[in-house]
Amino acid sequence: MTAVSGLGVDAALFTIVPLWTAYLLAAIAVAVGPRRVGAAAAVVLTALTVPWALLAPSGTAFAVAPFGFAQVLVQVDGLTAPIAALFGFVAAGNVLYGYATGADGRQQAYALCYMGAGVAAVLAGDWLTLLVAWELLAVASTVLVWHHGGDAVRPAFRYAVYHLIGGAFLVAGVVLHYVAAGTFVYDGGFTGGLPTALALVGVGVNLGIIGLHAWLPETYPVPHVAASVVLAGFTTKVAVYALARVAPDGTVVVAWLGAVMVLYGVTQAVLQTDMRRLLSYHIISQVGYMVVAVAIGTSAGFVGGFAHLTAHVLYKGLLFMVAGAIIVRTGEASLKRLGGLWRRMPVTFATFIVASFAIAGVPGFSGFVSKGLIAKAVEKAGVGVVGAGAGGVDLLWWALVLGSVGTALSFAKFGYYAFVRPAPAHLNVAPAPPSLRVVLVALAVPSVVFGVAPGLLLGAFPGDTGGFAPYATSELTKGFGATLAGVVVFALVRGPLGRLPALDVDRLYNTAGAALASGASTGFARVGDAASAAGHALSARLGPLVASDSAAEPSPHTALWTLTAVTGAVLLLAALAALTV
Repeated sequence: MTAVSGLGVDAALFTIVPLWTAYLLAAIAVAVGPRRVGAAAAVVLTALTVPWALLAPSGTAFAVAPFGFAQVLVQVDGLTAPIAALFGFVAAGNVLYGYATGADGRQQAYALCYMGAGVAAVLAGDWLTLLVAWELLAVASTVLVWHHGGDAVRPAFRYAVYHLIGGAFLVAGVVLHYVAAGTFVYDGGFTGGLPTALALVGVGVNLGIIGLHAWLPETYPVPHVAASVVLAGFTTKVAVYALARVAPDGTVVVAWLGAVMVLYGVTQAVLQTDMRRLLSYHIISQVGYMVVAVAIGTSAGFVGGFAHLTAHVLYKGLLFMVAGAIIVRTGEASLKRLGGLWRRMPVTFATFIVASFAIAGVPGFSGFVSKGLIAKAVEKAGVGVVGAGAGGVDLLWWALVLGSVGTALSFAKFGYYAFVRPAPAHLNVAPAPPSLRVVLVALAVPSVVFGVAPGLLLGAFPGDTGGFAPYATSELTKGFGATLAGVVVFALVRGPLGRLPALDVDRLYNTAGAALASGASTGFARVGDAASAAGHALSARLGPLVASDSAAEPSPHTALWTLTAVTGAVLLLAALAALTV
């Protein structure tokens, strides 16, 4: 085992105990200790990972070679350190939120294992270690959802299926990369061609690329509210990090897929009435911004993408906390059954304003800075320009702008129905524990700090922002303009939008998928039955030619003939399928 650092032997202090060990110890503490003591210990342990990540010398690495090839279990650099520190901060907040909302010790332990796996994936310095952490992330998140029971069991199963399939694609890509490169270590990028294509599909599942995304809005709204908060911060963000590793120079096709995520996610979000489902679709939309930024392959896009990842983890976690606080205190999850909460839940309302302004990109808040840099990077890259010369239209840029307008519309809707309109007569609001107010305020602070001091956010990641000035007049005009447009559109369509039933294209998608799977299963069963019948008939005719005993005894070759017939039928079907592709 080797501890390596570009800055000397001090790095050994940071590799003796890997950072994710804190998450395992915290999981044990909440699982076996008294509830209050265990939660306090877990908050402290996860919070300590923040200075661990920020103080570890850049270049720190912990390498082993258990099977004759190098693995780098820990790699600290300009990208991994700030993400690991971010995850540590939100993990501490998530544990405190779980305590405040009544999450039991087992749920907290599963959540800590999940978050620890996410940190391990980010700090991995080779593809094999990343794969192990990637699968642990999928298993722990499935168990976290499944633990809630009831309506969460079926979505947890679908979640597992999606992520097993995505993991298989990523494994296939990594194996082919190893065959070509002869090493799992991140060195010289990822092998192009088929390995990259397979890996991108695997990563695309966790990103929520449209067509591979149905697991996300089906899963995040159903478990305990604290589990939803935890899930919102890790799976898709680890996938953004993996995308940067798989395709560090970007790929235009993926950038366009990101733009589709932006528009599809925000459109679906506008149509939702369940608070957590609305927020889940906004994860898809906001991750779309990160995908576009990373995929355009420029330094400014890279910085903007990971700055937005940071801003998003903070404000989206806070938004899920707000929704969860409303659910816990009122018992209602639908916006249609809420109202008037700004008076009765003032701290929750204030933190909602911060988070919604951040996600909408209002100047003075974190999302304004990160979204502005992404839009500027796309504009300079020109990868979405359609048309000749200077008169071309940058469709990719316009997709981001429309996404911002739709985001402002969505949260105008959320805020109006939950907090502003008159309260329904049936609505009762339970008191909140002090710990709930503390964690809401703590998560709100960075969204303001990063907005008023953008250098802290943009300077956290390596790369050149290309002279981007967030508070230039043109940027302020865009930020205020998109927000105002979204609010005005909501005011104009509030009536018709309020009368619409809960529309969700993905529910049709899931129904069609279930019907297709059922039909395919039935079809294969019928083919198998027909092949078996044909095999028996063939055996009956040819049996006397190969029988070595009396006619009263079954032929020992019957199974062989049946197997031959079935195999032939399967090969024929495969050939026909191949011809139709």
